[in-house]
Amino acid sequence: MNRRILACLAMLALAACATPGARRPTAPDLDYSQYAGAELTDFFYFRVDGWEVVGRDQLILWTGMREAYLLKVWEPCPELQFAFTLGFTSRLNHVTRFDKVLVGRDICPIGSIRKLDVPRLKADRLKARRP
Repeated sequence: MNRRILACLAMLALAACATPGARRPTAPDLDYSQYAGAELTDFFYFRVDGWEVVGRDQLILWTGMREAYLLKVWEPCPELQFAFTLGFTSRLNHVTRFDKVLVGRDICPIGSIRKLDVPRLKADRLKARRP
């Protein structure tokens, strides 16, 4: 009986870490590092609006309409490109370089965090879609 309770509590704890935002469709191939600012040690967020995988070891975490972060994880993180859900080991809406991205069975340490210039990124994505 105690094992069942502990198992249920563990599942609830993991579910609390999962991001509620949906995976966004992958955009045209762009070099996202050109939109990224200086490396950060951490960031706070109110909510997660979505995320998208943009490389074998990179993802964009959208925390608002005009706010996004480029996260680079240590390789190997093979399930990242096929993930439907994503979680963090962070607490209280605070992500640091010491946190890890939880993807399927993979636990991928964060290697770097960089804030993206979202207005410029969106403008270039729009240009890339036009013929």
